[in-house]
Amino acid sequence: MSPWDARQRRSWPVTAGMGLVLLGFVAGFQLLSGVIGDDHDAEAPGPTVTVLPTPTVPADPDQPDEEYSMLEVVGWGRASGQLAVVVRNNTDTHINSARVRITGVDVNGTMVVTTTGTPRDVCCTIVGLPPGKEYGLFAPVGDDVGEIAEVDVQAISTRVRRGPTRARVSASDLALKRFDDDTVVTARLTARGPRLSGFVAVQAILVDQSGEVAQVISGRYYCFGDRTTAAIRLRLFHAVPDRLRVRRVLAYPVPVGVLPRVPGECARTRAVS
Repeated sequence: MSPWDARQRRSWPVTAGMGLVLLGFVAGFQLLSGVIGDDHDAEAPGPTVTVLPTPTVPADPDQPDEEYSMLEVVGWGRASGQLAVVVRNNTDTHINSARVRITGVDVNGTMVVTTTGTPRDVCCTIVGLPPGKEYGLFAPVGDDVGEIAEVDVQAISTRVRRGPTRARVSASDLALKRFDDDTVVTARLTARGPRLSGFVAVQAILVDQSGEVAQVISGRYYCFGDRTTAAIRLRLFHAVPDRLRVRRVLAYPVPVGVLPRVPGECARTRAVS
C-alpha cells in the first residue's frame, strides 16, 4: 500500500498552501526590516583595518612589532672603538629582561652598524630596568665603520611585569682610574629590599667635556642581599681619552628567575656592612 492514502493526498495541497502563505509573511517582514535584500539595499560592513607604523630597521625574523618600541635613546657617543648608548624605559612596566638591537645610521639614513650581540653578551641585554629608569648599552665599532649620525635601539625579545618594585641598589664613592691598557671605575653598592636574587647589573657612564655620553662599562656582580654593601671594580680593558670622566653608575637588581650570566660563587665577593 502507498504511504500516501487518499485522505493524505487531499490534505497535502492545503498544507503546502499554508506553508507558502507563512513564507510570504516572513519574507515580507525581512524585506521591510532590511535583513535580506539585493546588493543595493545596504552597504555590508567591511573588515576593520589597523595601520601599523613603519619599522625603524629592516624587517627580519627577529624584527620586533610596534609593541616593543619601549626604549628611548637619551644619549649616545663614540670613542675608543665603542658606540655607547643610554636608553630609558618609557613604559609603565618593569623590564625583567630584554635583548636589544643597536643600529647606527649615517646622515643619509644608511645603516653602518647593527648588532644584537649574543644571548650571553651584556652589551645588548637589559635586566631589571624599572619604569622611567635608564640603562647603559654598547656596541663595538671598528675604524672601518663610517660616521654615525643617529642611533636607534629596539627590543627584539622581552620579559616584563607590572607592579611596584621595592628592591633597590644605590651607588656611591665613584672613582675613575686610568692605566696604559685599561680603564677602571670603582664604586660602592648598597642593595636594599625584599626578594633580591643576589645578583646586580651595573653600568658606569663616561662622558666627555660637554657631558655627552662617550663610553659604557658594564658588569654583573653577586651576593647582594638586603642591606648588603660591597665595593666593585668595572673594567673596560682598554684606555680612554683623558677628556673622559665618570658621570654616574647605574645599578639594578637582577630579577629572580632571570639568568644573571655571572660565573663564580659568593665567596669570591666580599660584602661588608
